[in-house]
Amino acid sequence: MASTPTRAVNPARQLTVIRLVLPAATGTVRSGELDCVMSIQPSPASQTYTVRLRYQHGRHPQVTVIDPQLTLHPDAQALPHVYPKEELCLYYPGEWRYDMLLATTILPWTAEWLMHYELWLITGRWTGGGHTGRSTLCRDRRCRRDIGRA
Repeated sequence: MASTPTRAVNPARQLTVIRLVLPAATGTVRSGELDCVMSIQPSPASQTYTVRLRYQHGRHPQVTVIDPQLTLHPDAQALPHVYPKEELCLYYPGEWRYDMLLATTILPWTAEWLMHYELWLITGRWTGGGHTGRSTLCRDRRCRRDIGRA
């Protein structure tokens, strides 16, 4: 039996769906690249974060926190579970696909990452999962190692 090929969701449609979920989100699609800024509050007790989501078909979505600046736990030397330039590490390789909506995957995963970040600031322990090893809490090789407590 032949499998039906999946179609990628184009960046303009991705932005439309993001705005349905978060009406205050602002963004553009230029030359096939989505650049969107939105506010995410992981829980009612959490602060609100301004995040930037960039996405171009054929590449993985990139999420960074632009406000407030992410800080370190007193015992840590680096943020856990981030790629270079503090891009959030949100999923395992292959877990997100181009036929998925960013609004129903990347956005809730970002809120979840921020919740675990807030807990890490308090406890010094990353509880967000990912690959665990002696000091690695990353979901792929590009992800920065957690130099704080594991």
